[in-house]
Amino acid sequence: MNTNMTDEAMNPMVNTRIREISTENVWHWLSAGWRDFLQAPMLSLFYGFSLALLSAAVSTLVVRSGAYFLLPLLLAGFLLIAPFLGIGPFSASRQLERGESPGLKDAFRAFLANGSQILLMGVILMLCFLGWIMVANLITVFFYQGLSPADWQGFVVMLIGSWDGAQLLIAGTYAGGMIALLVYAISAITVPMLVDRPVNVLQAINTSWNAVRSNMLPMLLWAAILISIIVSGFLTLYIGLIIGYPLAAHASWHAYRDLVEHE
Repeated sequence: MNTNMTDEAMNPMVNTRIREISTENVWHWLSAGWRDFLQAPMLSLFYGFSLALLSAAVSTLVVRSGAYFLLPLLLAGFLLIAPFLGIGPFSASRQLERGESPGLKDAFRAFLANGSQILLMGVILMLCFLGWIMVANLITVFFYQGLSPADWQGFVVMLIGSWDGAQLLIAGTYAGGMIALLVYAISAITVPMLVDRPVNVLQAINTSWNAVRSNMLPMLLWAAILISIIVSGFLTLYIGLIIGYPLAAHASWHAYRDLVEHE
């Protein structure tokens, strides 16, 4: 693996530097994440099952309300706030790295150790999500006028079987992709870093931004893998999230540890 350091220190207060990596590192992250999953299977499954159950409950409420157009928005929104939801698996991987047995209490301790900054990052991600909702609503109002499918099956047919639906899908995907790319750049390793170190949220965001900028190709590959895992979880009616989400979160911890020089 190529672990050459960039010349510029990220922030003199925390003295963090970014490693330059290759696409090969990405597969090591997945392997390490799977190893963590196997070392703490019950805890990992608890996090995955909890998230799957919550996602299913929210989707059921949306479908029953008849607001089918919200489902794609919620999927995109999930991708935006996903880093904040990984605190538990991040903490578990941290404990395993130290040779300790992880538990639910460790996640609370990790949160409390830097709680104000982690909460602030959660607020930032939520604001990004609300910004996406506003953009998506404008797109929906523009393209969705006159389209009123009777059920969710009709909504799917409308999206893929009509020109208006296709325009809605294309415009929403493009806008969501641009927002998601920006959010990914500022959050790829931000929450793991806040869990691991007593840094403030701006320092962590700056580190994440530079990590993505300095390793564009590997980080784009990593983003594609994360999206594939999450989308697969949704396409399997959230069953895939039970394993996929904790795996992605554990692997994201190793991405952070690989990208940022250890103190």
